Amino acid sequence: MNRQERRRRRKQQQNSGDSPSGISPKIATGVQLGEASEHYAAGRLEEAAELCQDAIAGAPLEGDTFHLLALIRYRQGRLQDAGENILEAITRNDTNPEMHANCGAIMNMLGRHAEAEAACRHAISLKPKNAEVFSNLAVALEMQGRLNEAKEACLEGLRLNPDYPEARINLGNLHVREGDYVSGVECYAEAIRLAPENPTARANLSVALLRLGEMDNAIEQAREALALNPEYVEALNALGNALMTQGDYHQAEDAFRKAYAIQPAHREAGINLAATLQKAGQTSEAVATYRSILEFNPDLAEAENGLGIVLLGQGNSDDATAAFRRATEIKPELAEAWYNLASSDDEVSPEETRKIQDILGNSNINDSQKTNLHFALAELSERHGDTDGAMSNLNEGNRLRAEEFAKNEIIFDADDLDREISDITAIFSADLLSRMREFGNQSEVPVFVCGMPRSGTTLVEQIISSHGEAGSVGERQTVGDLVSDFPDGVTELTRERAGELCQLALNRFDVDSDRIKHVIDKSPFSFFYLGLIQVLFPNARVIHCQRNPMDVGLSCYAQNFTANHPWSTDLTGIGRYIQAESRMMEHWRSVLDLAILEVRYEDVVADIENQGRRIIDFLGLQWSDACLRFYDNNQTVLTASNWQVRKPLYSSSVGKSNRYGDYLDALKVELS
Repeated sequence: MNRQERRRRRKQQQNSGDSPSGISPKIATGVQLGEASEHYAAGRLEEAAELCQDAIAGAPLEGDTFHLLALIRYRQGRLQDAGENILEAITRNDTNPEMHANCGAIMNMLGRHAEAEAACRHAISLKPKNAEVFSNLAVALEMQGRLNEAKEACLEGLRLNPDYPEARINLGNLHVREGDYVSGVECYAEAIRLAPENPTARANLSVALLRLGEMDNAIEQAREALALNPEYVEALNALGNALMTQGDYHQAEDAFRKAYAIQPAHREAGINLAATLQKAGQTSEAVATYRSILEFNPDLAEAENGLGIVLLGQGNSDDATAAFRRATEIKPELAEAWYNLASSDDEVSPEETRKIQDILGNSNINDSQKTNLHFALAELSERHGDTDGAMSNLNEGNRLRAEEFAKNEIIFDADDLDREISDITAIFSADLLSRMREFGNQSEVPVFVCGMPRSGTTLVEQIISSHGEAGSVGERQTVGDLVSDFPDGVTELTRERAGELCQLALNRFDVDSDRIKHVIDKSPFSFFYLGLIQVLFPNARVIHCQRNPMDVGLSCYAQNFTANHPWSTDLTGIGRYIQAESRMMEHWRSVLDLAILEVRYEDVVADIENQGRRIIDFLGLQWSDACLRFYDNNQTVLTASNWQVRKPLYSSSVGKSNRYGDYLDALKVELS
């Protein structure tokens, strides 16, 4: 009997109530279910599905048939159908633990985690010693934000079966959610030992390694996962994130596009694609991608938050704040959106402030969320002149950041930083620079804007890139990561190798415009690499940004940096870092031939036109009045200063540290 005949027969049975061949419906269903099971085991899924539908037509009250059909639809990738069928199955059979366990797994995949929890708990009541069900219960609880309960369920699953790799993966996920990336790495590594062919463990390991700053290892693990399954969306997503962090936006975009093409419903891949487009300067495409995601997922708070970030980078502050506010309304616990909203110029109502405080009291939010909320409250307190409240929240937010860094063995050692600077100054002597004088590329395109974070680097970048003949690649770190064993490896540079590095760096300076004469790399920490920059680009120009050290220190302490900057969580550490930067620049001034312009933030604020003309003249460009309207610049801003540079200069940030008095004593001691 072919498919068409089976469909016709099934329709006749539904209309007449007859069973095939005159035998009882239950017996006929048993025969069809047996045949369907054989087809399912052999991978003939559509044939198995047809037989299940025949059996359902004859005996619609049999749960086993719906159960098998749910498994078939799951294997076919038809998750919605699988969900409908598994629910039909459990309403007909309340005593089959496997059926309820599968319901829990499928409901988790559909994002219906409360239903998943109920199904898992019922399966456990029927069969208490099932490690797989406890693992699925952990996922359901985790996705509801109940991390402590999730960890208990996961550990119970491992107690029942210590060699169950999925439970190890889930436990790793919980550690990562808590910000304990080292423990997450250990869990994923154990899962890989137990199941080397499991791509999930490697993809998740890639994510944890990236959080620890191990980009190369993160990329390697993602590629290992893809070698096991080239179309594994989570591995493509992990690879894209690692490549994006490395600044390889083109390959990152390719990875996200492939993931999105394989699974259009994968919302995270879509959001990451939009974020990559933004970082690559394709802001219109980024906005379009976010809006496309929101068209099909109107309640996706993360997409609203991402859209707000792009709109803000474009200078569209009103629409940006509206997007952040929608994100907080959709998902109140999305702490990053609250932080973005609080950092904006928009008025945050007392009711919204109380909501932030209420969320902080929620025991289910993790430390990373608490950190963002404390920094949000610090912003609001500062805005209302409440220095006590601002400092109290900054202290708590930085305490949480420091704990997360320590938990992941990311420690700032000021003495070690001093030793590193001593190594750099010893290697980059006048003799070495003289010996390598002819190694570099004579291009005058590169411009490096450097200095301590929060010293005005973004402001200077925007002034320059407002000029029609200048562009920017943002914080691309065009030179800093070219020599992996910096600084020792520099002594082994040959003319040939230097030429190769120059070309790699120039590729990163590429902008799509023939009119551009200068391109800016605004990586603040380029001050470590000015010696290497002179070797590679002796005609490059460097603008070193300076600002009142106390104001820099307070601003760094008040910034919830996304990068791993453990020094910024402690006023003493910040002071030591500022002093180290000063020492580094003192050395460069004594040995370099590079053209270096010193620019003070306070001078720019006091006299934007004369300082702007000074900067543009240093670059050898004709003055343009557009440089005075830097806040209208179409150049996308991707850093923490994006709010400030989207409006005319204001002087309230000059001398702000004076208002904090004794609170900054630890910083004063280090800077004295």
